[in-house]
Amino acid sequence: MNRMIIAIDDAGDPGLKLGKGSSDYFIIAAVYFKDNLDAEETSLKIKRLRRNLRWKPQHEFKFRKTSPEIRIKFLKTIKECNFKISLVILDKHSVIGIKEYYNDASKLYNATILKALKPFSSTLNSTHIYIDGENGNSYRRNIKAFFRQNLSKKAIKELTYRNSIDDNLIQLADMIAGAARRSVERDKDQSYLKTIKKKIIKTNLSI
Repeated sequence: MNRMIIAIDDAGDPGLKLGKGSSDYFIIAAVYFKDNLDAEETSLKIKRLRRNLRWKPQHEFKFRKTSPEIRIKFLKTIKECNFKISLVILDKHSVIGIKEYYNDASKLYNATILKALKPFSSTLNSTHIYIDGENGNSYRRNIKAFFRQNLSKKAIKELTYRNSIDDNLIQLADMIAGAARRSVERDKDQSYLKTIKKKIIKTNLSI
């Protein structure tokens, strides 16, 4: 049975201690597959790339731990696959002064992830959402309740937290989120996002 799948990962953090350990930007990457067959084919391409690189099956693609050459090779490998990307690249200086985000990082996380899902909102129906859950960050814990409150009852069928080591689609979302973060931080390298620009249907710069 066909089902919609969205794989989600983030880069940076939703904390607002700017200049005191928090990142300047918080990024959410939502990768949308219209059906599970497209997701499976994309996962298989990633698996084949790993094998061609002679990596072990447990060796994950993680943007911050991967060389520039392999980052580009990865993005070129998946750019013809059938999926769409929604990005939120939030400059956290834009939300300074909003008290509720200072008191609870999960509120900024929730608002950002909802913004990333907005381009798909009219098509969400019994969707399976996968979120990177390897770190067990507290701000992710109430996302299920938040979705129930802010999306239609039929929008989400299942939400699961997945370990990126075992999930190629989470690794895909990580590589895209990392590419987005690199485009605005450090050397502001746009080359990674340019490689997959045709897959990006929406980039939000605020919430």
